[in-house]
Amino acid sequence: MKYLLKLMTTTFMLNILTLPSYSATSFQQTIVTTVPAAVNISAYNQSLAKGSIAPQTGISTSPSASFNIKTNGEDCNYSYLVQAKVTTSNNGEVNAYFKNSNRDYIILGNISSSNIPNSNSINNIKSGTPTTSGNANAIAYSVTNMLTNIESATLTNNPTCGGLCYSVKMGNSQNGNFVQTIGSTPLTNTYSISNDRAGTYQAIITFTANRNP
Repeated sequence: MKYLLKLMTTTFMLNILTLPSYSATSFQQTIVTTVPAAVNISAYNQSLAKGSIAPQTGISTSPSASFNIKTNGEDCNYSYLVQAKVTTSNNGEVNAYFKNSNRDYIILGNISSSNIPNSNSINNIKSGTPTTSGNANAIAYSVTNMLTNIESATLTNNPTCGGLCYSVKMGNSQNGNFVQTIGSTPLTNTYSISNDRAGTYQAIITFTANRNP
């Protein structure tokens, strides 16, 4: 009897160990990657940036600064700014944008080493009552912005720019063009053949996308 009990017990244990499994099991895992907001700014048409000025009148051929902006983000991801700088002999680069009679203007400065304008010339033009004798080697022209697939561009006072610059809103667009063209006629009393020496006049325009926190 003791022998039989022991045999039955052993047989029962073997049946449990070799019993086939009929249940199924599974586990899901999701692969997640993140595409951060990004923006790319490039020249739209660099050939438009070069022009000439008639020495007798100061009439320009209206060159343009042009930018293409591509982004996969929203307006809230970036602060878009357009700045303009003109070089002075005593204060380095200063803000080249200003307003006069509710119009937007930009100042171009001579970049020949011996004819770079003094900051007094820039301030004279921005004063609202410029005098030809007070702004040698600096010329002011109105600016017009052409926006393609861009919601707005507003000239505002911004400490980041050291004064006036354009705040740009892309709106719902992910691909837009910004073209800024200078007018043909100089602002009154900012050009004279006797005070503005021959040479290359320029302003450096920069389109920046600053990532918001």
